[in-house]
Amino acid sequence: MNHHLQRWMHALSRVPHDRIRWTLIALLALWASAHLLWLPGGTTSDKTTYDQMVKRRLWAPAHDPSIVVVDIDEASLDQMKSEFGRWPWPRETLAGALDWLEQQGARAVVFDILFADVDTLNPSSDLAFSQAVEASRHSYFPILRLNPANDGISQLHADQLPGFITRLAAAPAPTLALVPPVFKSVVDTTRLGFHNIYPDPDGVNRYYTLWEDKQGWRLWSLPARLAQDMGWRLPEQPKQLIQFNLRQDHYTRIPFSEVWRLSQSREGSKPDPRLQDAVVIVGATATNLFDIKVTPLDITQPGVFVLANVIDNLKNQRFLRELSTQAHLIISWIALLLMGIASKYLSDEQVKWSVLVVPGVLMLVSFLSLQTEWLYFLDLSTSASHSLLFFSVWSVYKTWRSKEIGQLKRLREHVSKTSDAHLHECFAVLQFDKGHWDPHDVMDALPPQAATAAVLSVGVMTEQIHQQPGLIYIVIWGHSAQDVEASLRALPDMCSPTPRRFYVGIAKPLEIHPKPMPDYNHLDEVLQNLDIALTHWTDQRAPHTTTFQTD
Repeated sequence: MNHHLQRWMHALSRVPHDRIRWTLIALLALWASAHLLWLPGGTTSDKTTYDQMVKRRLWAPAHDPSIVVVDIDEASLDQMKSEFGRWPWPRETLAGALDWLEQQGARAVVFDILFADVDTLNPSSDLAFSQAVEASRHSYFPILRLNPANDGISQLHADQLPGFITRLAAAPAPTLALVPPVFKSVVDTTRLGFHNIYPDPDGVNRYYTLWEDKQGWRLWSLPARLAQDMGWRLPEQPKQLIQFNLRQDHYTRIPFSEVWRLSQSREGSKPDPRLQDAVVIVGATATNLFDIKVTPLDITQPGVFVLANVIDNLKNQRFLRELSTQAHLIISWIALLLMGIASKYLSDEQVKWSVLVVPGVLMLVSFLSLQTEWLYFLDLSTSASHSLLFFSVWSVYKTWRSKEIGQLKRLREHVSKTSDAHLHECFAVLQFDKGHWDPHDVMDALPPQAATAAVLSVGVMTEQIHQQPGLIYIVIWGHSAQDVEASLRALPDMCSPTPRRFYVGIAKPLEIHPKPMPDYNHLDEVLQNLDIALTHWTDQRAPHTTTFQTD
């Protein structure tokens, strides 16, 4: 290794480890602040862990049994193709379903189908649907919201769609890029709302936007428009984290073919308890109709069931609440502070276990927050990633530092080859009470005038490792024999806790070796010097022995 690099590495190992610890904590705190406050996405930029938690939940609020999905599924497409051909069917089928559902006492019939074009092949069928809508008092219809960047080139003004738009301030009606229903009867109901769902940057749909404000006007989503008529309380913010059911198809599902059959037969005149006071959503789960969404539950969840979850959340106030960015930041800072404090009292072995244990505990707390009626998702993934990084780096650093300062043979060779003056070498042995010492505290206490020093943590051959008191062997080099001895004698006063006893050897000149020393066995020398220290500790008359008693 290059001598300059070797000298720099050793100098770094002599920096007090508390300074390294809090520098690392400060850097992580700075990164947390930048990530949460300034980077795009902030607290919502990475929800992969959240998705896995949602998918593996053990409990979720029970689905609302009054929400029913009339499903245009694969079986319905197959059963009705002989009479009506391929989808889209003539709209008289939807008219018949709407009439029958309202006759059965449905509280609302929400179409998750966009009526953007007329059926030129079946004008009479379109007329039948339009008449059914005029007679309906409980039907709701979607609008497709296009890219707001195109609002300026649209010819459609906000005040042309009453019910969908609410004026918030005295401002002229802006133009909006929309695909409204083609039927005047549908527009005249004023029961309109956009049914767009906007995925996160990774393409997963976790949030639903209930309304959008535009130049003093508010555009309502289909669930929010329904909530206004139903008397359901709207949340304070438009963007809400969806509380998904345990399964994507939890809601009562009735195939559309069954609804059509009942609407055209005497059997359908009987009351159907599934539909009494129900909120019915008419939509498609057939995969070839391409109404599928990527959600935390599945990469192919039918959009109609996502809409059902949103309506359920809105009706029963079940949207998941999240901590604010400021709260996330404070929690991250507190967690980092606790990590720094805890690492001061953990042994090297415990630090290694903390690399897995601490992030696991934090993620478990996040997971448990999804299993309660609290409806708060406590996202600790940021703190978990910080703890993984901190304890990993801290474990590697402590291992490296112990190795760097503990390489007695390499350090002696380096000193003997690079020194341009006569040096003296002196050793000391310190003994601490069991479980009350840290070799890194001793490294921090090394005298600064000793440019190079070696510290080894050793044990007593006759005792089990878990029963051994802390035994530290130190070697330092300096220009004056008196100075190196005096530096080592002052060392116990610099240590915390104070060693129970210590021994300082006699300084001796260091032999200069311009080449490596292959025959030098530093372990034999360490054991020999340890034996000297242990012998002196049993002989209180020894001139270089001092004993400290600790509480």
